[in-house]
Amino acid sequence: VNAVMNFIILVCTSWLAQIPIHIGRLLVATALGTAYAVYLVFYPASRFGAWPAKIAASILILATAYLPLSPRRFFRVAGYFYLVSFTLGGAALAVYYLNQGQILPTGGPRPGISWWLLALALALPLALARFTWSYFKQGRWQHQLKATLIVDWRQQQVKVPSLLDSGNMLLDPLTGAPVMVVEALALRGFLPEKILDLIEAEIRGGLDLGQLEQLLTAKQYAARFRVIPFDSLGHENALLLGFRPDRVQVKYRAQTIPVPKAVLGLAPGQLSPEGGWRALISPEVLLPYLDGTLGKER
Repeated sequence: VNAVMNFIILVCTSWLAQIPIHIGRLLVATALGTAYAVYLVFYPASRFGAWPAKIAASILILATAYLPLSPRRFFRVAGYFYLVSFTLGGAALAVYYLNQGQILPTGGPRPGISWWLLALALALPLALARFTWSYFKQGRWQHQLKATLIVDWRQQQVKVPSLLDSGNMLLDPLTGAPVMVVEALALRGFLPEKILDLIEAEIRGGLDLGQLEQLLTAKQYAARFRVIPFDSLGHENALLLGFRPDRVQVKYRAQTIPVPKAVLGLAPGQLSPEGGWRALISPEVLLPYLDGTLGKER
């Protein structure tokens, strides 16, 4: 039981610390930890059972499994090792007590916990740790790339949750201005409903240029619209309706950055399945106006 626990703890430590797994070294380190545990079973009152000796034994195990490492990275690996050890150990005790077991025996040749309880105690924290790690990693990634698109048009203003996307390299072919892709429905109230309906119809059959021409010729601000060709995954030689409002700004962290002559590419449907953002902005648009913060993170 101890050998299995030791090996799993070392594998989890390697995974968290992003260190390549060398099975041979992990097996040797597992054997050292298991031998020390067996020694403590037969000689629990030995001076080698005190906490300084236990720390020294754990450092020896880590050194066998992972050295050579820089001191800073070794301390980080040690932190992951103790975190995983305490988490799995606590989970094993919790599952054992939930099963209405008695106090774990500290001596004797037989394990004090059954194999199925050990497997359950390992599965629960590992599944929880993986979910928590993915959740916070995704949240941190989205937090770093989140921005707010501020659009002004005819004394109206709308704020659109956005995402910085280095894959958005669209430019207006007439002026060379950057194109920020925005869900058309995010600008409801700015644009006539007939134009929104026409854009949403793109999902079914593409942009109807004839119908678009009829709609725009009847509007005084037809010069604000233009057709932008683009290519993307699954859409080659496609067309996107562009709209140039009175003013466009991007709020990124503590800065509000004006983007002159920006064009909004009106996209049908949803850009994010979860609805977390409704516009895509190229980071290159913001770089000339930032103080270097974004450039350092890229």
